[in-house]
Amino acid sequence: MTMKIEVNRLRLPTYSSYAKRNRLYDEFDQYPNASFILIMGDSGYGKTTFVSNYVREKNLPTVWIQLAGTERYAHMFLSYLKVGIHRLKNEDYPLETVLPKNTEMELEEIASLLSRQSTPMYIVLDDYQSVDASLEIGSLLTMLTNRASSMVKFIVISRVRPSLSTTKLKMEQKYMELSTADLAFTFEETKEFYNTTHKLALEDHELQLIHKTTEGWIASYQLILGVIGKMNQQERTLFWSTFPNVQDIYDYLSTEVIQSQPDDIKLFLYRTSLLPELDPIVIDELLGIQKSEEILNHLLNHHLFIYRDGLGVLRYHRLFRQFLYQNYKGLVTNELINREHLKLAAIYEGRFQLINAFAHYTVGKDYINATKVMGMIRDRYNPVESMLLLDGWLDEIAPDESFASNTLFLIRCIPLSAFNELTVLFEKSISVLEKEKSELWLCNLQHRLATIYLMRGEIKKAKDLFQKSLDSSERFHNHTTNALNLTLLAEIYRYLGNYPKAMEYVRESLFISDKYRIRHTQIQALDTMATIFLDDKKTEEASLYIHQALELAQQYDKSSLFFVYTTMGRLFRIKEDFAKSQEWGTKAVAIAESYRAEFDLGWSAHELGKSYLENGEFEKAEHFLEKASHASSSFTLYHCEVGITQLELYKQRGDAKRAAKKQAELLGLLKEHDYEWLLNQMEEINHVKEEKHPRLVIQTLGRFKLFYNGEPLIIKRSSSLRLLQFFITNRNKQIERDILLDAVFPEGSFETVQNQFHVAVSVLRKVLEPNLTSGTQSRFIKRIGNHYLFCTEEMDLDIERFTSLTSVQDHHDSEETIHNLQQAISLFQGDFFEEYPYELFLEAERERLRALFIKTSRRLADFYYVQKEYNTCFEYFERILKKDPDHEQTYLDYLELLLKQKRTLKASSIASQMIQHFDREMGIDVEESVAILFARYDHPVSLQRIGN
Repeated sequence: MTMKIEVNRLRLPTYSSYAKRNRLYDEFDQYPNASFILIMGDSGYGKTTFVSNYVREKNLPTVWIQLAGTERYAHMFLSYLKVGIHRLKNEDYPLETVLPKNTEMELEEIASLLSRQSTPMYIVLDDYQSVDASLEIGSLLTMLTNRASSMVKFIVISRVRPSLSTTKLKMEQKYMELSTADLAFTFEETKEFYNTTHKLALEDHELQLIHKTTEGWIASYQLILGVIGKMNQQERTLFWSTFPNVQDIYDYLSTEVIQSQPDDIKLFLYRTSLLPELDPIVIDELLGIQKSEEILNHLLNHHLFIYRDGLGVLRYHRLFRQFLYQNYKGLVTNELINREHLKLAAIYEGRFQLINAFAHYTVGKDYINATKVMGMIRDRYNPVESMLLLDGWLDEIAPDESFASNTLFLIRCIPLSAFNELTVLFEKSISVLEKEKSELWLCNLQHRLATIYLMRGEIKKAKDLFQKSLDSSERFHNHTTNALNLTLLAEIYRYLGNYPKAMEYVRESLFISDKYRIRHTQIQALDTMATIFLDDKKTEEASLYIHQALELAQQYDKSSLFFVYTTMGRLFRIKEDFAKSQEWGTKAVAIAESYRAEFDLGWSAHELGKSYLENGEFEKAEHFLEKASHASSSFTLYHCEVGITQLELYKQRGDAKRAAKKQAELLGLLKEHDYEWLLNQMEEINHVKEEKHPRLVIQTLGRFKLFYNGEPLIIKRSSSLRLLQFFITNRNKQIERDILLDAVFPEGSFETVQNQFHVAVSVLRKVLEPNLTSGTQSRFIKRIGNHYLFCTEEMDLDIERFTSLTSVQDHHDSEETIHNLQQAISLFQGDFFEEYPYELFLEAERERLRALFIKTSRRLADFYYVQKEYNTCFEYFERILKKDPDHEQTYLDYLELLLKQKRTLKASSIASQMIQHFDREMGIDVEESVAILFARYDHPVSLQRIGN
């Protein structure tokens, strides 16, 4: 069957007035002697339109051939060329094809014709990539180029670099080439296209966003125009908030590029979209293959939106990579993408490409390794250059990651030495963006610099910049930056004491975060709301929000856990549950130390120090406050807050010298930085009466501890210690001296015992009251005639507080009642003087307190069961059984509640524990009772397990 010539493929494309390219026309005109011109670039860069417009405007005699697969045969290629040349000469030439057997003869005839050409002729071969695989066509074209006269110019339009020998042409300066980079629209051409040609009046920041994101890709311009052409400014603002996620652009890329690729190339494109730089060695290790270089060369040769930058590094075009990344996210889970990032991070770390490693660890949410690598970066590189490079890399690595999403973590990682210099560079950048009116980038950079100002303690500067960034982020519907601006402004208004404004802003931030499911801003907003409630001592409201923040942080953003743990510690400190407060605080400090971030350490250590301070543990308080002071030295506001707590510590310890020095230091800083609210706070500390903070603290529940002004005391004389134990057991009662002698000194002559007693009392008084000059002035051990009284009114004695807290008469489980009972349980760190189990006079009080602990724990367990907080309920049962494992009914009650909630495995474990304890250790048969209970809830499998 003879192939036919399609005449429409010999027609010059229609002129397009919107795509006049004066810059490229000038490029053409600079090479008047070029006989071979290659226009090579990716799909959609306007190659065909540019050349057709050029020859039409210049009115150049042109043979135009749109090549297809059929022209890979020499006789068909020559058929189109022959018809095109003759028709250009106005000859009514028939559409006849060259016969294959006549190929050599026809080639010679055309070559001879071109060699005699005496007037200009342009031969345009469009879509050359469709015939490039044919070596025969390449040889044929080379021969025609060499034989043609100087009047003939070949223009080859191709998506791939033709397999032609052009060395001779280059040496003779007859060769010219335009690449994708040349074809891409410049910013000025972008402006001309939208504002001059199509009269849209786009603002500079809109044009810059289009140009930067698309990298001047012309096909996208027309698609974007179709979307925004009839929009008003407000509608365009909403459009830019999701740009470049434009369905028309993605459809074009999918149809024109992806669908034509084999499956292995598609998968390669998707998985490597995680990489801003396409290093074949890294890709081989990531994908577990050994042919990445070959695939990359294939992509380059076929111009699949891949290029070498000025340093020779291979990259995907920005918009194409965004398209690939979004498609990949639609095909796999976020967990898989995070694992890929972490695998890349490990690869880069092994190659000591630390900037790349840090960025991938951060995007992959492995903040521990990210901070470890940051430590290596700090040790190796100039900190400012490192931070600026990282700033760009974080935005490059995850194309859909919000600019603001990693701001706080990145700034927390900044070495202290870089803060000032980095601030100056950011301020200069903002000044430039303001002049250029680049509002989108300005909004983001304002947020970033405002965060630095806030951490440095420059509250007014931070407030102004956050407000400017907020105005822009609202205008551009940048929800992530919007929510972060609102939360951090809420923090500032909280510092300034404007709590209604703070609550208004943080509620708005939480609404945006919830609506758009922005997890890390949800966590920050919830934590800030809890903090505001804690400022007002509203612990129940705070507890609700901080527990929500904890759940989200554990699932989505572990870098924020130290914030949440710190707020948890504060919650329990305000509730006076110091054991839990210090447990959470210790976890927060541990995370901060693992991150090696000074800000994190200062923040968490400060709260932990406050917990120890309020619990009267002054030595530990000083340790953590010193740590917080050192870590926060470059964060002025937080450093001052730590200093105020240190001042409070020194005053409580009676250390007037250090208190005066700290106060003078603070006054200078607070006035210099206009921290009026902290000045007021310091004044409150100065007016606190000493009596509010007992100097003597005695802990008898669990390990015996004695503190005076926060310093531990030791009673070296055993008789003095026994005397104190007896006094505490019989506190606030008048005790006859003879009874004391019999109880504490049961052996020895009367005279000997009397002397020992007087020495023991004297030593004990000196220990408890180091500054005491006379026994008659003792506040604690008072003598009334022949009686002694141990007065606890001016001391902090844990069993007094425990008894008081558990003595509530309210049987309605009010909020205050439950709070008091929880406080009591936290005080019970063990039995009364548990290190002295054989002192008979301690036994009755020990049993009374133990019974009170069990009764209180059971009441709380029942309360939490009714509240359906089953895990908390069961924790209290575990505490009871640990303290009193011989109580059969408690076991049975616990088992019944477990079975009601279908906690069969746990019930089986507790049942086995009960049977072993009662049967094998006490000789009491309880297995039948347990079996009956399990049968009642129809759990035969569990019964069988117990029997075994």
